[in-house]
Amino acid sequence: MSAENQLTEPENQNDSIKPKKAFVLTDEMRRRIAESEKEHRRYKRRERRFEFSRISWFWDEFPNEELYRPPLAERRNTRQEMAYHRFRQMMSWSFWSRMKSGAGIKLAAVGGLVAAFIQAAPPLKGAEAAVGPLSWLLVGGGFYLLAVIWFEWKCPVLLKRTLAGKEEYLGIEGRRWLLALVEDELRRWWSVKPYDLDVGGIKPESYKHRLALDITRHGEIPAYGGFSEFASARIEYALREYAKLTSTAIWREEFKPNEFQKFMPVHRMCPRNMPLRNLHLSVMNESEAEMAKVGKEGDLVVRWFDNSLDFQSRLPTPRNLVVSAYAEGFIYLFRTDASALTFTRIVAQWQNTMRPLCRLTLIGLFLASGGCFLWFVFLQLKILLPNLL
Repeated sequence: MSAENQLTEPENQNDSIKPKKAFVLTDEMRRRIAESEKEHRRYKRRERRFEFSRISWFWDEFPNEELYRPPLAERRNTRQEMAYHRFRQMMSWSFWSRMKSGAGIKLAAVGGLVAAFIQAAPPLKGAEAAVGPLSWLLVGGGFYLLAVIWFEWKCPVLLKRTLAGKEEYLGIEGRRWLLALVEDELRRWWSVKPYDLDVGGIKPESYKHRLALDITRHGEIPAYGGFSEFASARIEYALREYAKLTSTAIWREEFKPNEFQKFMPVHRMCPRNMPLRNLHLSVMNESEAEMAKVGKEGDLVVRWFDNSLDFQSRLPTPRNLVVSAYAEGFIYLFRTDASALTFTRIVAQWQNTMRPLCRLTLIGLFLASGGCFLWFVFLQLKILLPNLL
């Protein structure tokens, strides 16, 4: 190599190296960072309120979540966790159903016996004994009757049927009725998730983002419909509980056809534009068992499918939703009376904290009934004790 070439080669290399462009934080970037921080603080406040506030515990309609919890340092301690579950149990439909079935009947029976005793005892007769105290007993009975009627009207049907505890023969029609009740509960967990164009703009060349832009150009909102990660986890926990109680083998097919893994609930981290999912439950046939070399004919197989973007106006609402289009195959859990009752009891517990305003009204009616009865007893003792002393 000549000396001239040796001199010019470093110069060419220096010319090819371009200076890096300095990073500039624009006003738009600052605004978005500030909005993200504000949204994160709101999320943390909301998370803390749900974790520690008794008011939030009461108004939370969904069951306790074990999989998606805050970090360990931000969770309830053991004493608070005990208080949380105790409070939720005391405010649930099943707890106050005991007043209707057991304690309430005893209260009414004791009230009737006391009223009959007072009416039959000559020394206790009089205007004050007959009109004043017994009127409170009558008002208390009226509140109790209203509470029982309110419970029968507003308690979720699936939970109310489970609380009855009847082990009668179901048959095909009975099992189909339970399946309809379970699907109606799953309708509550189905949701719509709009597509975030700002987040999707990070990868503008992706097919999903281009499809979302096309939907937006038509004046519509791009969105997914299906089960979120929270609903998916709840369904998977119910299936695992069903498998343990009935000794049923359940497998999961995720990545490749005819490759099955032992079914276990999974913790699924979902970014903002992650699609919602559909559930497909099927029964493994003989050929699938031979190809996969796991399981046997008759085992259950769980498959999840991501939904595609659609016009939000075309997605169904909870009122006209066909659940079997998004959760297919639950009929296999209702093949016998025993399996149908088992899965129904599992899903029915999800409804224990539904309709908080109705539960508050029910609690108020029962407490008013009990308060009237206690006031009646107090007035009777006020009249009775001077006569006995």
